[in-house]
Amino acid sequence: MNKTNNSGVILETRGIIKDFPGQRALDNVDFDVRKGEVHALIGENGAGKSTLIKIIAGLYRADQGEVLIDGAIQNITNTHESQELGLSFIHQELNIVPHLSVAENIFLGVYPRNKLGIVRLSKMVEKAKEIPDALSIGVDLRTPVYMLSVIQQWKTVINRALALQSRIIFMDEPTASLTYEEVKELFHSIANLRDMGKAIVYVSHRMEEVFEVADRVTVIKDAKKVGTVTVEETSSEKIYQMMLGRELKDAFPSSSEPQEESCLTVKNLSGAHTGKDISFDLKKGEILGLAGLVGSGRTELARLLFGADQRDGGEIFIDGKKASIKSPFDAIRAGIALVPEERRSQGLILPMDVKQNITLASLSKFWRWTKIPVLSRSKERSVSQSLVESTEIMTPGVNQIVQYLSGGNQQKVVLAKWLCSEAKIFIFDEPTRGIDVGAKFAIYELVTELARQGAGIILISSDLTEVVGRSHRILVMKRGMIQADLMSRETNLASVLELCLGRDKDQNARQETNLAGGSAC
Repeated sequence: MNKTNNSGVILETRGIIKDFPGQRALDNVDFDVRKGEVHALIGENGAGKSTLIKIIAGLYRADQGEVLIDGAIQNITNTHESQELGLSFIHQELNIVPHLSVAENIFLGVYPRNKLGIVRLSKMVEKAKEIPDALSIGVDLRTPVYMLSVIQQWKTVINRALALQSRIIFMDEPTASLTYEEVKELFHSIANLRDMGKAIVYVSHRMEEVFEVADRVTVIKDAKKVGTVTVEETSSEKIYQMMLGRELKDAFPSSSEPQEESCLTVKNLSGAHTGKDISFDLKKGEILGLAGLVGSGRTELARLLFGADQRDGGEIFIDGKKASIKSPFDAIRAGIALVPEERRSQGLILPMDVKQNITLASLSKFWRWTKIPVLSRSKERSVSQSLVESTEIMTPGVNQIVQYLSGGNQQKVVLAKWLCSEAKIFIFDEPTRGIDVGAKFAIYELVTELARQGAGIILISSDLTEVVGRSHRILVMKRGMIQADLMSRETNLASVLELCLGRDKDQNARQETNLAGGSAC
């Protein structure tokens, strides 16, 4: 998709400096965007990407430096002014009103009116149809937005940017909630925007996307610009090195061999949302990958094992002994931990602080029994502080409210919670989704260390590269059933992909390159 465009710069920042109390968020950052290009802006969480974008948008004021549009210095003080200058910002959480129509969402806040100043839906539909057909949403423009797919909602917001005649469109993690087919559709729309001469600033943690969609890449690390490179003249290894500040010789830390003894045995397990007769063993020290398309039953299996969903039949054995797991409480007592796919809604209590979240699954350890049970605040603080240090959670302290941490650090808090519980079986459901490469590597190291200590690991991931590269063994699921049990060292991405898709080899060969590192499964 890449097609470097050497046309003139239309947006530029020079020497941007921004300080917050006790922290420099941006340190002399230069950045530029050209007409008709996709410019990826990447860096670890907390590197300064969001701060730079907010300064360009007028949400923050820079302490020093300049923002230029078409070579002219601009004093942007609010989003309305940035919009007037041709800038649009599309965030991961789309700014849409679900019960309004597509047309009304496209013109949200700038409704076309007739001579009497009256807003009419028919007029909006008529104006919306003037937007280029290349970005057609494919539905009646009177349809309420809540009835649309996620990619159609994305196209609605993109069309809003076009309706505003925006020349520069910022997209923040646009593929986070999209399926593989929807990602392809979005990339097609982005290509069309570039062909129309629009400039796209693309913020993403997914390296394979950057190399597929971007022309240039700018890396920000620790508030400073590390550099800007063209995609055609660089490699993922070089970008990783720029982001991490060190060479990434191996994306996945090496792990020791599993033990012979099983820590978990599942026999003929079935549930309302999975197939019947699911059976497998998990060895101590083993990382067992679960691969499969979205909807294949991976998460449903994890919830059955954790007691979050009721099972219809089957048996679970832990260390050779039959376990009665009917609820998450039973699972925790049995030594099972679940790091859920939706960490913010299912793994954390966001308004609570770090120490409260860390000790949440093991409060019985912190009671002092006198005449009445009293929670030992000092012990809670001491243990949580130790886990913050060992898992390298970047936080001002254990009293920090969790919702203010970055995604990667929130994920580490979930891990610390289960380390505190002294679990011996860990189920990781999409553990690296939505976090940057530095946080990913830290999660990989934690998972590897747990396996070295003899814990059993079940790893569910939509990134096949992650599943094959990180696991000792892989179970491929389809329609709630286990289709194959593979040794990682004896298989490859194409073979696993073929089993996930259940298609003939010629079809898979055509799609192998795109799917292998993306979100097909």
